[in-house]
Amino acid sequence: MPPLPHASIHNPPHCARCQRGAVAIEFAALFALFFAILYGILAYSLPLLLQLSFKQITADAARRTVRVDPALEEGDYLRIVAREAALTVSNSWLPADWVSGNCPAPASGWTALPAEAPYGVLGYYRLVGEQLQDRRYILDICLQRKYNRTGAPNETAILPTLNLLGFDIPSLPTDADSGDVVIRGRTEIRL
Repeated sequence: MPPLPHASIHNPPHCARCQRGAVAIEFAALFALFFAILYGILAYSLPLLLQLSFKQITADAARRTVRVDPALEEGDYLRIVAREAALTVSNSWLPADWVSGNCPAPASGWTALPAEAPYGVLGYYRLVGEQLQDRRYILDICLQRKYNRTGAPNETAILPTLNLLGFDIPSLPTDADSGDVVIRGRTEIRL
């Protein structure tokens, strides 16, 4: 069979050297796609991890407050309950600037627990019984973190939000009242 007019043994028409540019372009396109998928997994996993952690920590704090003696005077009792909740939060794995209190009250008729540094108000209580022997509280422990694109360092997203092709990663729901993205976990318990 006669040789092709433009082909030679040393430089065939589909040689490896001719394909190097195509491989680089394919690698760049696949790397960008792989990076976007990996970043999306991480960017959505961290807020979900925070929300689950907040729920677990508030449940642990609520269980810890049950051990406080309800026979104490009301002011002392509520101060100790707030301190126990703050100790539970400070003993958790979360860094202090990843978590704060100051959640909105669950409904009207709730009173804020005393503030505990550095978290602020970690919960609310409502008195159920009026008599000293019938005095019972319903306690609502709440942790939150704002997770915005911009703002103070303790209110911005831990992993920055990326805008790829007009889509924000992660795209999280906003709070109806403030318009901020807020990750929140709360637990209610009867003391």
